[in-house]
Amino acid sequence: MNTPKLSQSIETSKSATLQHPIAEKLRLVNLDIIRGVALLGILVMNIQSFSMIFTAYSNPMSFGDFSGSNQTIYYFSHLFADQKFMSIFAALFGAGIILMTSGLEEKGVDPKRLHYRRMSILAGFGLIHLYLLWYGDILFVYAVMGMIVFSLRHKSPRFLLIGASIAVLITAAIMYLLSVAMPYMSESDLQELMTDWMPTQDAMNAEIRANQSNWLGQMAHRHTMANAMLLNSLFYCLRVLGLMMAGMALFRIGFFSHRFSNRSLLLQGLACFTVGGILITARLESNIANGFPIENMLPQENYWGSLLLAYSYLCLLVIFCRLNIFDKTKRALSNVGRMALTNYLSQTLICTFIFYGWGLGKFGTFDRTEQLVLVLVIWIIQIIFSTLWLDRFKFGPLEWLWRSMTYGTRQPLKRP
Repeated sequence: MNTPKLSQSIETSKSATLQHPIAEKLRLVNLDIIRGVALLGILVMNIQSFSMIFTAYSNPMSFGDFSGSNQTIYYFSHLFADQKFMSIFAALFGAGIILMTSGLEEKGVDPKRLHYRRMSILAGFGLIHLYLLWYGDILFVYAVMGMIVFSLRHKSPRFLLIGASIAVLITAAIMYLLSVAMPYMSESDLQELMTDWMPTQDAMNAEIRANQSNWLGQMAHRHTMANAMLLNSLFYCLRVLGLMMAGMALFRIGFFSHRFSNRSLLLQGLACFTVGGILITARLESNIANGFPIENMLPQENYWGSLLLAYSYLCLLVIFCRLNIFDKTKRALSNVGRMALTNYLSQTLICTFIFYGWGLGKFGTFDRTEQLVLVLVIWIIQIIFSTLWLDRFKFGPLEWLWRSMTYGTRQPLKRP
């Protein structure tokens, strides 16, 4: 039985642990590097949503020029980026949950309260982002799924991988059933769906005007889109949950450290890249040849192909992390990854300032070539800023705020 003095000592120790984040030595640099790559890669697709009408993301023939370099850029961004980096990001989110909670548990601290507080704060960030800035937020869904997946962190890798497979299969089955049901929809519903897939000029002009208006003027349109995205999140949340479980399993088996040899990773990566690339390319070629028919609005090929390519990227990135070359590049990418929350929301601030009416009002005026140039510029800015910031400070500004709110006390920010 503990004496009062000993009990007080234990409580003091636990309190001190709760007030400070996981020690730097527990951070896996590999995860930071891969997260940095994923964060930068996400912008390749998000830039389309920032700068063009909603439909242009899925149906590039609905808006703007789709020839020459614009078609080439869409082709390769869809092939190599669409859903690939988002999948990596979700897997890393699951791995990060184990990394953080295991560190606390090794110190004898129950991480449950801390984790749910952390996810609740992230969900708050997500809702602010969603309703006040941009409808394409992922933070809220990640936070909610992060709460759900938390209870599975001690399950075996086998259990996690089976659960992940089931979650991913259910989402694919729902997509398939929706596609099969399309011909049986009423004529009015089909017409409404077709209008969304290929909007009229009046509808496009209205969306452009809404986004080129000031912040208050955008409010109604932004909230309509935000509500639609929250509803849509019910459709893909199981995929996100499955990817988080897969990330947990990969972390548990040592995938991000030394579980597989470079040769094994290379073979796995090349095999997944080849199969996934063939699947996506076949559907993409068919869509371009047939003018992106509405029947293909929920393509299974990219759904499964994106998972294969995401895994191939992970394999190749782990090899890259092990190589004793490009140390400066690795450090730069690691810095971007360590400031993922700051950089993700900064992408929104930069792009909405350029494209929305409260800033420069360029919405609807950038073709895909110009968008790609802007992506490269933002990459350079974020790499430089992340490196300069972390040379002086321990955390990114929003990471520091998130940590301080999570631990209930102001965290030290400046490096000694």
